[in-house]
Amino acid sequence: MKILSYALIKKNYLNILNQRIASGQQEVAGATRFVKEIEQGNLDVQYNGDDKVDHENLLASSLISMRDQMKRFSQEERQRNWMTEGLAKFVDILRSKNDDIKVLAEDIISNLIKYMGANQGALYVVNDDRKDDEYLEMLACYAYDRKKYLTQRIEIGEGVTGQVILEKRTTYMTVIPKDFIRITSGLGEASPSALLIVPLKIEEQVLGVIEIASFTEIKRYKIDFVEKLAESIAATILAVKTNDRTRKLLEETQQQAEQMRSQEEEMRQNMEELAATQEEMHRVLTEVQGKERYMIDLIDASTDSILTVDKNMLIINSNTQFRSTYAGMEIDKGFDLTRIFSTPEEKERYRAIYRRVFEGESFDMTDHVRVNGMDMYYMLSYSPIRNDAGDVIAAAVFAKDVTQLTKARNDAQHQAEELKAQEEELRQNMEELSATQEEMQRILNEVQSQQRYLNELLNASTDSIYTLDKNLKLISYNKAFGAALEAMGVPLQKGFDMLSLFPEGAEREKQRQLYERPLKGETFEITTDYTTNGVTSYHTSINAPLYNDAGEIFALASYSHEVTQQVELQRKTDALLEETQIRAEEMKAQEEELHRMLIEVQDNERYLNELLNAATDSIYTLDKNFRLISYNRVFGGALESMGIPLKKGFEILSLFPDKAEQDKQQALYARALKGEAFEEVSTYTSNGVTSYYANSFAPLRNQAGEVFAIAGFAKDITERINLQKQAALRESVLGLTTILSEADERGVITLVNDKLCEVSKYTREELIGKPHSIFRHPDMPKELFKIFWQTIKAGEVFKGIIKNRAKDGTHYWVDATIVPVKDDAGKVVQYIGARYHITEDALALTLYNKQAEALKLPFHPAKQP
Repeated sequence: MKILSYALIKKNYLNILNQRIASGQQEVAGATRFVKEIEQGNLDVQYNGDDKVDHENLLASSLISMRDQMKRFSQEERQRNWMTEGLAKFVDILRSKNDDIKVLAEDIISNLIKYMGANQGALYVVNDDRKDDEYLEMLACYAYDRKKYLTQRIEIGEGVTGQVILEKRTTYMTVIPKDFIRITSGLGEASPSALLIVPLKIEEQVLGVIEIASFTEIKRYKIDFVEKLAESIAATILAVKTNDRTRKLLEETQQQAEQMRSQEEEMRQNMEELAATQEEMHRVLTEVQGKERYMIDLIDASTDSILTVDKNMLIINSNTQFRSTYAGMEIDKGFDLTRIFSTPEEKERYRAIYRRVFEGESFDMTDHVRVNGMDMYYMLSYSPIRNDAGDVIAAAVFAKDVTQLTKARNDAQHQAEELKAQEEELRQNMEELSATQEEMQRILNEVQSQQRYLNELLNASTDSIYTLDKNLKLISYNKAFGAALEAMGVPLQKGFDMLSLFPEGAEREKQRQLYERPLKGETFEITTDYTTNGVTSYHTSINAPLYNDAGEIFALASYSHEVTQQVELQRKTDALLEETQIRAEEMKAQEEELHRMLIEVQDNERYLNELLNAATDSIYTLDKNFRLISYNRVFGGALESMGIPLKKGFEILSLFPDKAEQDKQQALYARALKGEAFEEVSTYTSNGVTSYYANSFAPLRNQAGEVFAIAGFAKDITERINLQKQAALRESVLGLTTILSEADERGVITLVNDKLCEVSKYTREELIGKPHSIFRHPDMPKELFKIFWQTIKAGEVFKGIIKNRAKDGTHYWVDATIVPVKDDAGKVVQYIGARYHITEDALALTLYNKQAEALKLPFHPAKQP
């Protein structure tokens, strides 16, 4: 009986074991099928069809958890690739279609809605043509109904879209106000389920908004994508609007220049009628004015900042480069220089510097200032300017922007990028120099109009302009007004009684009351008719008071635009007859005025010559035959030290004894004479020492816009060239032994060197734009990379031994150092990695396992796959 009992117990036990073995085999088979599906890329596979497993089945739970994690990583990778491809696509759109802002906006919104998989969208831009009436204007839309499209104007702060402009942040809504927006099709219409409004913002300046509506939820990564893209769109729109405004300004300048040329031609014809003495004086005056214009062009052609300051720290003159540096401060003649310094300490320091100059001292110094939130470094040259008596009357300042050189010296890691930026800035300066030739002409005309004072100011308009004193006597008038009254038979001269134009009685009294209104401080516009000597004309007049420095009204100005037909030809004949009677007095007055203007222009010419001679760079000008027109002391002193005496008309090509060198130099001058502004770098070797010079050439134009001469500027850039050579040498030496790469804040590769391509067996094209996980070897534990990212995201340097996988599946070991790069706000914006290739696996294993022990990570097995 005992034997039978024992046998029954053993059989039950065996049955249980068999059931467990069968269950385990079934579980292993299910797990194997599950893993093979994952290997084939099917991350949606379910474990045994429903993912329902016993909590005690650790293998199944772990496999399901692994699948979910891989699925999440795959989804995140797809989202990153989607964003990267989208940004690249829209960068091409922004670059290729930025001439017409309307076409650009339509292309952006249509492509964006399609790429986002949304249903409807619009792009609004802030219309700031009038500062007192800014509003949002719809530039383009996609799938909007007619009613919505017709509403193209939205006030700032109006509705949800207008509020985004004020708040400067994205609005995402899933509860849409009724009738706010409807999505329509041929089958009907419905309200969207989600609305995204993103501001087009660059450096806290909002240029517009993008509005996107969708029937489905807009994912977070898509919102991030639109926000990143909005920055690029904002920058492009700002550039397009700036170019458009610049083009309009250039067109207005051309029109004004044409008007000025026609007026100058009229003046020339009048001057030809003067006596021989007056003709000679006019010729001398024209020559001196040409020299003054030429000197101003020469100063503005420089890429260095140049300015002069009086003893009260008020700016007398400044060139285009200086004013563009402080563009937001509206710098002009009389501007208080101390306003550009932010603290009392800075202001006092610069006052002390200028006191040295006004005491007669010339000196150079390097200084550091902050302009528009940016650190700038300048090489400054200070020189006193003296009058004929030898007294210091002003200070001349020449400022060279050496920001890039200074940063290159202080930060060798970014030397190559900074030098590239400096070269780009120099190229942009040369392009701006070429693009602003007509703007320089306009500035020159303004200087000339200041010298000619009221006469040129009045004659710049085709409307009738005149001024009266408190007794209603004529003070001054322009040619249009004089010609109109002379055509009516009314001779004019200073002191003319303006009321005598009107018949005595009610009409004269009415005109007196009109003139008394501006003398009481009122500015108004009125249309009146005048009848003089039987001729009736109609004029729209603007009458305004004129104030002296004490704020008191001393005269009135009237701007009148004639709206009737031209006065009959016989009245012009009568006016010319009476004009002949007073020509003697006018000729005498003109002679005295020309003499005064000649003296004033000669003083200005002497002043500009002194300013150029205070520069430390070599400056010279040549005519079309390559003969010397003028030069500053630095240029003359350099050639005289070589035993070459200089004078006006010197043949500049004779400085080059070799025929080939002469031909090369003549070709450079010919480019400038064709209107091109450019820079060439030349070398000069003396006593075994090589120096480098940046030679800038720029055309000089006359009033007709024709090139009549060229200006040359020579800068010593030996230090910059040597720094470039040192940087290139360091990079080439470092690339022989070190694996280098750079990545953005998300770990996406932006730069690799040849050594990395050689070791990893990937091409540069295969790596750029990919995440660094492309190198990750499965033997490396996830905990290591968790420590890695925690360290560098905290802004600290990571050092460690890492096993990477090459393109062909083989492995290689590296001793890695990853350095985070921060912006001025302390935010990590980039990572730079330097790695040493460990070629001996045994050494690498030893170093890694020591590292694993210190970090409490799993050890790597001694045998490697």
